Amino acid sequence: MIINKEVMANVTNDFLPKKVAMKRRSRGNNQPVKSLIKALRILDTLADCPGGLGITELSEQLKAPKSTVHRLVATLEEVGYAVFDRPTTKYLLGSKVARLGEQLNHQSSLLTFGVPALEELTRQCGEASHLAILEGTEVVYISREESKEPMRISFAAGHRAPAYCTALGKAFLAGLSETEIRMLYKNERRLERLTPRTHTKLQDIVAEAAAIRREGIAYDDEEYMPGLRCMAAPIKDFSARTVAAMSLSMFKHKMTAERKAFFRDALFRASADLSEKLGYLSGPKRITL
Repeated sequence: MIINKEVMANVTNDFLPKKVAMKRRSRGNNQPVKSLIKALRILDTLADCPGGLGITELSEQLKAPKSTVHRLVATLEEVGYAVFDRPTTKYLLGSKVARLGEQLNHQSSLLTFGVPALEELTRQCGEASHLAILEGTEVVYISREESKEPMRISFAAGHRAPAYCTALGKAFLAGLSETEIRMLYKNERRLERLTPRTHTKLQDIVAEAAAIRREGIAYDDEEYMPGLRCMAAPIKDFSARTVAAMSLSMFKHKMTAERKAFFRDALFRASADLSEKLGYLSGPKRITL
């Protein structure tokens, strides 16, 4: 029996709290937003014309009314995805697009080095491993390596989970200051209790983040799903910023005290190695002449 989120999303929502399951289903029912599609087509068109395009030219290429094109371009300009060049009266791609490209390249490096790291970690530990990034208050899984056990739990790429109750998310929160954590959740009226073990008080989450900073490993003890335990470590880049997190996931009975220590050491080594490949230096290197 294989238990994973790809199956859960459509068949076994009983494994998830009702509110979470409803969110998963509602996402699949959404219809495409036509205005968003038109805005993305504008970005594609500007990308093909380095010298920029005016409203009339964009209207002709997109076969859309000038008023519609102007409204959408003005919106893109306001949020930084387009810029108006006054001397030529043309629109160009904005700096936000370059930032997205930079982030995509960063994720490419993460996957290039991260996928083999997950494979080796799972080979050593015999348990599922995952790699995730942070988007807002959620972690987004970008890669996984399943265990070879006949019964196992794993989370497919693209799966989203709350940061405050997952080991991966806690590893990210530990990289923030107390002020930054409180700012991150300033618009959250209350945190949802997904299991009886979920911590929902912000002061508890802040305190746990401080403990994780000291130890370097984050834990999820059935806080996201009943019966599931995870541990995670941050992945840092050349700027010492936490850009990803790596985890081991298993059924709770498998995390004995002895195995926990082994898993912890293996995860430390794997995360440190991946961080080093991304340019992170944990301390000054000794140079031998």
